[in-house]
Amino acid sequence: MRKVAISAGLALFAQAVLACATQPNMVPPAFANTDAEIAVMDEQIGGKPFCVSKQVIHAKPDQIWGILTDYKNVSSVFPMMRKCQILEDHGSTKIVKHCVAPSGPIGTFEYVVEVKEVAPKSIEWHRISGDFKEVDGCWKLEPVDNGRNTLVTYTSHVQGSFLTPQMLIRRQAHVDMPIVMASLKREAENGAQIAGRPIISHAQ
Repeated sequence: MRKVAISAGLALFAQAVLACATQPNMVPPAFANTDAEIAVMDEQIGGKPFCVSKQVIHAKPDQIWGILTDYKNVSSVFPMMRKCQILEDHGSTKIVKHCVAPSGPIGTFEYVVEVKEVAPKSIEWHRISGDFKEVDGCWKLEPVDNGRNTLVTYTSHVQGSFLTPQMLIRRQAHVDMPIVMASLKREAENGAQIAGRPIISHAQ
């Protein structure tokens, strides 16, 4: 039953992404406020095709790090992350289960990844089990403007099955990665503004 459910889900994924591919500027209505300036590039990294997005976020690296490593609450920041559960915690290395729902009527996917943290510089993950054949990615945080802001690099590689050709997965990444980056930017910059406000004393 599990294999049948996965195959049906991946088939639906392929159909939905193919529909998007025929309309290059299509963005699902629920995510219509995505920052259009956030670009996604295609790069070869370690012999694999990755989608890469870069953005300067007006917050310090440690503020962004705090958001990305708050695994219990990432689903409240990123609209496509339905659930994130730490299965094993070995300090800078963690085993984490993700439940994600790409934009559009595609369904949900679950997989387990090994996450390696280098605070507050990078977070890398690699698939251990679950949906898809490969799931690799990384967040890289580089301080700019004397540490006041951060150049954030987000990379993602997902390999599906014969039902989900790489062209379709790439197309979905080009739709969804700007949404993810825009969500992080909004959360981090709102938090940075709150942290930077002067404390008003109401003492008499």
